[in-house]
Amino acid sequence: MKHILVTCALPYANGSIHLGHILEHIQADIWVKFNKMLGNKVYFICADDSHGTAVYLKAKSLQINPKNMIKNILVEHINQFINFNIFHNYYSTTHSKYNYIFLKKFINRCQKKNILYTKSVLQFYDNTKKIFLPDRYIEGTCPICNSINQYGDSCFICGSIYNSIDLINPISRLSSTIPNLMYSDHLFINLNIFKNNLIYWINEYNLNKNVLNQLLIWLKNDLIDWNISRDFPYFGFKIPSKYIYNKYFYVWCDALLGYISTFYKYCKYKKSINLFSNFWDINSNYELYHFIGKDILYFHGILWPIILNILNYRQPTGLVVHGHIMINGIKMSKSLNNYINTNNWLQYFDADSLRYYLASLLNNSIKDINISLNDLVNKINSDIVNKFINIASRISGFLYKYFNNILSKLLWDDNIYNYFVNKSIIIYNLYLKFNYNKIIIEINLLLDIINKYINDHSPWILNTIGSKLKNINNLHMFCTTIINIFKVLSIYLNPIIPNIISKVKIFLNIKKLSWNDLYKPLLNHKIKKYINIYNRLNILNINKIL
Repeated sequence: MKHILVTCALPYANGSIHLGHILEHIQADIWVKFNKMLGNKVYFICADDSHGTAVYLKAKSLQINPKNMIKNILVEHINQFINFNIFHNYYSTTHSKYNYIFLKKFINRCQKKNILYTKSVLQFYDNTKKIFLPDRYIEGTCPICNSINQYGDSCFICGSIYNSIDLINPISRLSSTIPNLMYSDHLFINLNIFKNNLIYWINEYNLNKNVLNQLLIWLKNDLIDWNISRDFPYFGFKIPSKYIYNKYFYVWCDALLGYISTFYKYCKYKKSINLFSNFWDINSNYELYHFIGKDILYFHGILWPIILNILNYRQPTGLVVHGHIMINGIKMSKSLNNYINTNNWLQYFDADSLRYYLASLLNNSIKDINISLNDLVNKINSDIVNKFINIASRISGFLYKYFNNILSKLLWDDNIYNYFVNKSIIIYNLYLKFNYNKIIIEINLLLDIINKYINDHSPWILNTIGSKLKNINNLHMFCTTIINIFKVLSIYLNPIIPNIISKVKIFLNIKKLSWNDLYKPLLNHKIKKYINIYNRLNILNINKIL
């Protein structure tokens, strides 16, 4: 049995959960549910990223105390994840006393290692709003590839990381004015001394080749020292004045340390501090995986390993990195009117439809993920309704009419059953490697095989010339075989469409589905009367959701 800790990037506490957040959590949750089916001990944690200028400004616009706002959003986020069958072991906030404890521990270690220093730097200031501008509130042309409308810290197009003052034609996103440059004292960490260790660490991680190559590209040059302080006005934790006066910890310090503090809170809640040590000790043999988007790879592939080293904690086992989410070929954006949050989605479609469709697009790569709503509706209606659910609805009538819903004591065809079970080797390895899209392809091939097998044997034809089943006993065993293959397929799909499979379990009259259940066919077992498990999606809802 493995012990695994899984995290996702922390959703920002200034709005609802949108499809970008839910994509990442679905990607992680599928892997979590699969590992639990194997019998592994998996802990899935996350938290709201609750600090920063954006939270401060949102609360100000709502005329509400930031603490009250983030409390409300925390409850909303937890409920939105639950609506998609995503249950964290613990979901917290970076605005917690434990996170502040780890922040102070981190900065103390930095001072002891003599890697902390103060420097006066130029930064953008919005004269209209009377505020120093954080990177995400400055927009301009990338100084590396000349792409327009890029943020002040990184380029969405070429992936470059740069200083905001290097942006070409910068504009404040708060006031749409040209910001001024002003000096301010800030606290920095010398990163370059970790460069050689970083190269070693990341080569030890479980990484996609393209992810590793991107990290090594950044490490070809000297690392830019990290500014871990921010100016007032700001919502967050103040840096102790012995280090620097009247500054706040940068939100990315909070967010990264939030992984540690959230798990610490969970262990305190469970009264098992040894569990915390088992996972975070520098010599731990437990596994740690982070699911993130490629836009924050620098923070998790460069800064996070350094933070862990400074704190004398273990390194991650792997980073699972996905691309950006697109809607009908265009990057999702409120300004482009193609922004979908989870509440919008659930007004017109269900959670499993999105889980299945995203699984059909997700793999262990950093390519952008394009959601075509037309394709989604067609795929769900074809794969789930016409192919998968149709197996049970076609066969259940015979079992109800002739056999009182009791399965036979023997299978009609051991070979076809074993063929489906033996595919578990391929599907198992695809799950382990996060290649969900290939799992969907494999399952659809199996669905085509079993539906053709049903057609070829025509169970609706008995005691006639050409009937392969010939008599009622053979029909009984045949239907039992098909129902057991339906169960095998349900096991394969269980991590992806849990709501649908929960209804399948009711139909099959079983309480759970583990991976080991592949090898235990249901024989001489009474199932329930079939009730419709899933309805077709309405294609007319596509225009309503945007």
